[in-house]
Amino acid sequence: MKAFTLFLFLACFAFSQTFEDLRKRLEDIKTLRVVFVQTVQYSWASKPEVSKGIFYAQKGGRFRIEYEQPEKMLIVSDGFQVMVYSQKDRTAIIDRVDRNTSPVVEALFLISKPISEVFDFIGEMETSKGKVFILKPKVKDNYFSRVFLEVSHRGEMKSIKVEEKEGITTIIDFISMFSNFTPSENLFQVKAPEGSKIIKP
Repeated sequence: MKAFTLFLFLACFAFSQTFEDLRKRLEDIKTLRVVFVQTVQYSWASKPEVSKGIFYAQKGGRFRIEYEQPEKMLIVSDGFQVMVYSQKDRTAIIDRVDRNTSPVVEALFLISKPISEVFDFIGEMETSKGKVFILKPKVKDNYFSRVFLEVSHRGEMKSIKVEEKEGITTIIDFISMFSNFTPSENLFQVKAPEGSKIIKP
């Protein structure tokens, strides 16, 4: 579930030049599809953990993450339940979404809270490639300490860097992004493949 919580930060960020632009664009996004590369650096490990895949989300808490590398894994939620399915051992863990809550995730991913209520905008940095916005949760959150949002000079989202309180750093690089598409009927369906071992905590 930890990988699930870390990843959700990328869900609804779009193109933005200012923090106010970001807030407004969050309100306009209904669905999102992102091809991504995720790099997680643990404080106790010398080499980072790199994953690749595709992410889908729909306003109201529905999402689907298809990890393709290094191992195939599916994480999907219909807004009420969340399932983590490992293709390698054909095991599906199904749990309630409300057992995996985070005020930060609710604001950025589920879009159930205004971003300005959850984050303090503490600064920005100009880089040769564009700009980096620095945000800090203003609410109590058990996971996250700071978020760095990198955008190009044209306002295109390039990456999100998340710092956890445990010293873990996650960087999500955007390869491509498409918003406000019409999802297929079963895209966010929580249903384990036939023959799977189902675990319910």
